[in-house]
Amino acid sequence: MPKLILVAALLVIAPFASANEQIMNAFRSTIGSWDGELYYLDYQSGQRFSIPMQAVIETTPDGATLIRNLTWTDPGNLVHAVVLSTIDRDTGELVEAYFRNGKAEYLRYDTARVDIESQTKWKLEFEQDGTDANRPARIRITAERDGNRLTGSKSVRFLDDDSDKFFERNGSDLLLVEVAEQ
Repeated sequence: MPKLILVAALLVIAPFASANEQIMNAFRSTIGSWDGELYYLDYQSGQRFSIPMQAVIETTPDGATLIRNLTWTDPGNLVHAVVLSTIDRDTGELVEAYFRNGKAEYLRYDTARVDIESQTKWKLEFEQDGTDANRPARIRITAERDGNRLTGSKSVRFLDDDSDKFFERNGSDLLLVEVAEQ
């Protein structure tokens, strides 16, 4: 009887581990240098603003954590940020730590969509309940690679009204400059 329980547990865990590894492989496919823009929606005016952005992406030696070194120009200011990302091997959640200006955030997202055609064509979506503009919100993070283009976005759906539509809050649009060795 214990063998049957073990086999049943492995049947449940095996596909989960495989999805985790697929996501991490997609993340690892972004290793290199990228240039483009960071854009955001200004809530006051409703206008979209863009600023130059660069990303140097690498992994830890074991390949389990993605390290994104980000730089962008905020009018008159060069801003540096570091994002550490991994897929929790037990829960399948995207786990991120974001560091900027001596402050840090720790975030966990449920995996909502995994669509991987190849190492250079994929789309991933992650979601969590949180806050945006001091309002309760469902937050969706999307990462997509299409050849040498890498896009990411944060979309929001407020939970304190009747709307079920997401709107894009901010994002990035980057082009591959240099592939790094893995």
